[in-house]
Amino acid sequence: MNYFLRSFFAVLTSLILLFSGGFYSRSEPEFQEPPVPSEKQVIEQGEYNLKQYDLVVSPDGSDSFSGRLAEVNAERSDGPLKTITAAKQKMREYKSEGVECGDVTVWLRGGRYEITDTIVFTSDDLPNVTFAAYPGEKPVISGGRPVSEWTEETVNNVPVWTSFVEGRFNSLYNENEMLPRTRFPEKGYFKVKAQNSAGAAYTEETTPWSLTLGERAFDAKKSDLQDFNSFRNITDITVRVLHYWKDEIMGVERYDEDTGTVYCNKFASMIIKKGDRYFFENVFEALNEPGEWYHDSISGKLYYVPKAGEDINSTTLYAGCVEKLFDIDGVSGISFRGLTLRDTDWHVLLPDELMTDNGWSCKGMEHPQAAFNTPAAILIKNAENIVFDACNIINIGFSGIKLFRNVQNSSVTRCLFQNIGANAVFIHGDNAQNDNTNTNINVVDNHIYKYGRQNANAIGVLLVNANHCKISNNEIHDGYYTAISAGWVWGYSFNVTDYLEICDNLIYDIGQGWLSDMGGIYTLGIQPLTVIRGNVIHNVAADEREGGYGGWGIYLDEGSSGILVEKNLAYFCGSNGFHQHYGRENIVRNNIFALNSEGQVRVSRKEEHISAIFTSNIVVGDNSPMFCSVENGKFEDENNLYWDYTRSAFVLSSSSDRIKLSNRLYKCEMTLKGFYKEAVFRDPWFRNAKSADFTLALNSPALKTGFEPWNYRAAGTLSLIEAV
Repeated sequence: MNYFLRSFFAVLTSLILLFSGGFYSRSEPEFQEPPVPSEKQVIEQGEYNLKQYDLVVSPDGSDSFSGRLAEVNAERSDGPLKTITAAKQKMREYKSEGVECGDVTVWLRGGRYEITDTIVFTSDDLPNVTFAAYPGEKPVISGGRPVSEWTEETVNNVPVWTSFVEGRFNSLYNENEMLPRTRFPEKGYFKVKAQNSAGAAYTEETTPWSLTLGERAFDAKKSDLQDFNSFRNITDITVRVLHYWKDEIMGVERYDEDTGTVYCNKFASMIIKKGDRYFFENVFEALNEPGEWYHDSISGKLYYVPKAGEDINSTTLYAGCVEKLFDIDGVSGISFRGLTLRDTDWHVLLPDELMTDNGWSCKGMEHPQAAFNTPAAILIKNAENIVFDACNIINIGFSGIKLFRNVQNSSVTRCLFQNIGANAVFIHGDNAQNDNTNTNINVVDNHIYKYGRQNANAIGVLLVNANHCKISNNEIHDGYYTAISAGWVWGYSFNVTDYLEICDNLIYDIGQGWLSDMGGIYTLGIQPLTVIRGNVIHNVAADEREGGYGGWGIYLDEGSSGILVEKNLAYFCGSNGFHQHYGRENIVRNNIFALNSEGQVRVSRKEEHISAIFTSNIVVGDNSPMFCSVENGKFEDENNLYWDYTRSAFVLSSSSDRIKLSNRLYKCEMTLKGFYKEAVFRDPWFRNAKSADFTLALNSPALKTGFEPWNYRAAGTLSLIEAV
């Protein structure tokens, strides 16, 4: 059909649709005041009650004391224990003596507990123990070394404070922040001049995956790095390459100024191609911005550029000392309530520690997805009934909590995660119905803020190979990649992940132009009893200016099947509100997809089976496509409302990701493709969609599609969990 015939039929069909229901009724929208959001619950610590076998720990105590007093007595002959390790040892003695203790509480008095070694829980430990904050007090378990003795100097023409700290470390914190290492260039990025496969792990013929060669080098523009070989301690410098959905972090091995080649100390997990963005960190010569720091690993000298208002005589910073605070393996019934866990270190992962499979076939290389290989500050495995409740997990170098293989009936609730280097919560079992499958894990009512601070491709809550889990009522924001991801089997192969509830989460300000191919909620694989409901997602964005793509609200990626997606709101996303790459028989109903930049809904692949049933949704744009990349096989679009605030009922769709003059699809063509069945083309009468008020009029035309309004303001935390 030529252009003129297509245009004629498009106009004719549009007029028919307009006259058959496109006019506004003469009535005006009728609004009712939206329900007032429920007041968030204040987290209470409970009452102090020292039972027969309970213990008390205090920074002012002594491990020679009994631990049976809350205060040190006047003669200083008895009082609280000083360390958690001593309390664990006393409880091990209870167990070895066969004492029937029942439930035991270890009360932690307020103050700072600085640890230099991981606290390990094994099957030798007493089960059914709660480590709880003493009511009204704030115990802090820190993996950092305090730095408080400073000398004033001038470096790079700016005033700095210096101190001496032994040993290598990569993290420095104040009370509230993860302080930045120096950056070169100080603003923006360099661009890779050319791919360089010298010393790569694979060739194009031998690689197991088309996006991986395992390069250890890339070519730079010589003008960018003309002084690089004069920099201090080059092998302490790290380079970060941002490409695809991966943040490659590699140590610099050397720089060949004749060829402009940067050689690295590890394999890249994805191809480093011409134009990829990169920058360096831990460069002494770039030390000049307030809050920046540099540690000379050879001399042990720490340099810090103070912030305005900081006092050299009263400022204490914390250098990362340990990476793992707790290692829980083989014990049940351990709970942590009201504690602050903070200040851990991280390091560049090297080939020797990446030789295990861990779900990735390229040994010695990092998994390219989602900070998959990063260790965690709290590692749990072979355990059940593990609880983290009302805890603050802040200033963490790697991931926060990892529930790794054979973990059941456990939960993370009412916690604050802030300044997390990688994934905040990572649930990771085996893709088989065996003892290593994780099940019945709840991540509910948490505030996850500033995650992916060291590994930008990290995820707020990552679930791999687990079932009967709940990820609900979380507020997740300020990350550089996906907020919630579940499934992790590509295509239609067996997937143990199922029976998930991903409900009532508030997700916003993620992506932020760093990486590509992300979603507020992102799924993979067959999950026929998984439900995605009641989530509010906005401002998810890759940076188009840097060649980025794919900032989607809800993203059902390869093989996602049998998932119910209902009563979700996705708006102001950089790409589309909803994207199904490919899958089978997903039900997408009663959602609002509104005012997303590239269009509202994307359908990527034509399939012979029913890929999705799309019904009773409200889809609105502002001179933007309703559907993008349309290749409809059996995508069933029926009883939906469509509206464009610029074009009114004359909505457009597109055969590509973006509308262009040559690929506009009018109503006629979309109808011929099988879309717009029983559609309503009317303004849905939101109170003010452009100001993000999606209160729907009581007499909205959307009700004719079967759309059922819900209180979208209920998404987010139930408890009052404020950032530090």
